[in-house]
Amino acid sequence: MSRVGSKIKQERIKANLSLKELAKKLGISEGFLQDVEIGKRVANENLIKRVEKVLNVNLSDSLFEEVDEPIENIKEYREPVKVNKQLEDAFSSILKKIPVCDLYLKEIYDYKYLPIKDKKVEGLNAEKVFYIIAPDDSMRGFRIAKGDRVMVYLTPELETNLIYVIEVEGKRMIRQLKRLDANRVLLISQNNEIKTESKDIKSFKIIGKCLKVEFEL
Repeated sequence: MSRVGSKIKQERIKANLSLKELAKKLGISEGFLQDVEIGKRVANENLIKRVEKVLNVNLSDSLFEEVDEPIENIKEYREPVKVNKQLEDAFSSILKKIPVCDLYLKEIYDYKYLPIKDKKVEGLNAEKVFYIIAPDDSMRGFRIAKGDRVMVYLTPELETNLIYVIEVEGKRMIRQLKRLDANRVLLISQNNEIKTESKDIKSFKIIGKCLKVEFEL
């Protein structure tokens, strides 16, 4: 059972709603909702928003799967910066503290402060935006090199020809995804040469969509 599906079921029961009642409120079939709750189907962004509205809950935290509290591991080569807590709180309404994590979201290496408007960063839910450190040069052909910072938006939705953080058989990686048909997706990487791999869409998990890359000169 997925964390999101489990959370939906938990909140549905807490709200004293049956599968049929909640499905009707969401405008989906009872069978589809049941599949989401047991993890057979993935709840897309639109469905998650409708569930949050109907049940008055926040499902964002559940998207992080097993990672609840990343461990801070600020790189030694970065000189520690003393932060005035009162100053940080004063600017919290206009600046969002975004973590810079490893690919598995288990460690936080740094933070970036980005402008926030209406609880959104880059027009997206600020709670679902984070940075990861590119682990290798497998996407160098897409201008993502080892050590670069990649801004990611947490979402399970697939848009063809965009770049994503995905998990295949327990291993996470950055890949461009190209939908071939309803069931198959092409995973594309490029270091010195382009490499492609066709996979069933159910054989891997989408962690988030890559929005932009930042690097140091």
